[in-house]
Amino acid sequence: MLITTSVTVALRCPQCGQLELTELSRFTLKHGDPRRILCTCGRHLLTVGVRRRQVWVQIPCYLCDGTHVRHFSPERFWDPNLKQIACAETDLQLGVMGSEEAVVSYVRPGLSDLERIMDDGAFDDFFDEPAIMYQVLSQVQELNADGHLRCRCGSREIGVDVFPDRLELTCSACGRQRSVPAATERDLDLLLCATHLEIGGDRSSHGGRRKK
Repeated sequence: MLITTSVTVALRCPQCGQLELTELSRFTLKHGDPRRILCTCGRHLLTVGVRRRQVWVQIPCYLCDGTHVRHFSPERFWDPNLKQIACAETDLQLGVMGSEEAVVSYVRPGLSDLERIMDDGAFDDFFDEPAIMYQVLSQVQELNADGHLRCRCGSREIGVDVFPDRLELTCSACGRQRSVPAATERDLDLLLCATHLEIGGDRSSHGGRRKK
């Protein structure tokens, strides 16, 4: 009989944005001795422990600013099949765990964040207009790849926050912001006509609609 001795956990760090893959072993996870998992930048990602014949996982959630605790039987926790870790408030995915092969196959570390969102149907219910949002994401990705997405300060290090009806672009260097609406056909048409996107050069660059 084959006994699985490890699982791999994949979580996105809310501080530096890196996708962190961590291997947990049966031999290092001991009763009464929780293990804290940190990102390479130092941010706390999760804590795992064993108590009363159960494995518990505690995750500080950046989606709802709460802390989620999940309990697993040992058989379930060490099962190699892929298991999703979701925010209990928003039902959006925080990460996955399972065998290394299953996790790597699912998260595909080489993909960008935008490619990952476009390729994950789980986001369909999150967006106001999924078809329009995916086309907006694709166009922003293309503009960035061609060097046509930049900040007025000259930086091309641009962060992207995704909301149900828009993207919020933020310059990592100076903090300027710009909203890119993604809820109507007109929003999409305006973006498709744009030859470049600049943050900080227009009236919309320092604000936007409030988060839902």
